[in-house]
Amino acid sequence: MKVVFFGSSHLSAIVLDSLVSAGIEVPLVITKAPKKKGRGKSESPTSLGKAARDMSLNLIEEDNPNSIFVEEKIRETNVDTFLLASYGAILKENILGIARYPLNIHPSVLPKYRGASPVARALMNGEKKTGITIFLMGKEVDTGDIVRIKEVPILPFEVRTELEERLFKEAFEPVLSVLMDIDEGKDIQRLSQDNSKASYAPKIEREECKIDWVEPSSRVEGKIRGLSYHPGTFCTFRGKELKIFRAVRRADVHDMGRPGEVLNTKENMTVKCGEGAVEIREVQLQSRNKMDAKSFINGYHIKAGEILE
Repeated sequence: MKVVFFGSSHLSAIVLDSLVSAGIEVPLVITKAPKKKGRGKSESPTSLGKAARDMSLNLIEEDNPNSIFVEEKIRETNVDTFLLASYGAILKENILGIARYPLNIHPSVLPKYRGASPVARALMNGEKKTGITIFLMGKEVDTGDIVRIKEVPILPFEVRTELEERLFKEAFEPVLSVLMDIDEGKDIQRLSQDNSKASYAPKIEREECKIDWVEPSSRVEGKIRGLSYHPGTFCTFRGKELKIFRAVRRADVHDMGRPGEVLNTKENMTVKCGEGAVEIREVQLQSRNKMDAKSFINGYHIKAGEILE
């Protein structure tokens, strides 16, 4: 079985590695061009680009996957099955038209959470489960026919980056199942998406990352989990930005206090919300390293009554 693989992040690299290990042939990998990073502005390849090189796979690093050059290179492979995972670019008709099976891995149970940030939005909304959908790409984003769905429970205290990684590891089984069916010439069952049940998960904007302590503790906890570790939620502490990466809802806390007020610092740092409170467990103060809440409390001599804004 052969596939042309599209991706960019370390999540795509997880999928690629598992497929190659399972014996799937990948004659071509397509990822984005290296970016200039650091003071020396040296070029840094995508995580997938690095993984493809380590596996000695044929690689194209190109920001425009719809170029004539990319199209020609794909046609040279004579492969009619694509697999896209955590790529971050849209394939147009000239590319999609090459494939009989243009498969995409989406980390939600479609048609819920179409769009750029399905895992973040699911956590922010307090969902208890999510999943992986393998679908056939079409003209519109995340609307194609579904060929496999695998539901996955969201674990307590799990944050976005952890859940995303687990979901893309979970994708291996349904993806391999589809590819084996294609290789054996079996009919691929397709399920049209019910657009009346669709929801959208737009890209996370900077202003969404700021914690509003007036919100209930369930909402504050969901935002912290959904945006950790990247881009991370933040508030203001003593005039500096304080990122909060881990926090647990404390529905049992009913102390009087204003939203954002530190209620106690006995173990971690409990902060009042509009309803209930959250127990903060990991933070990063502006220009400092990440640290657990106890180290933060001791290092900055935080007392009950201090306000986070």
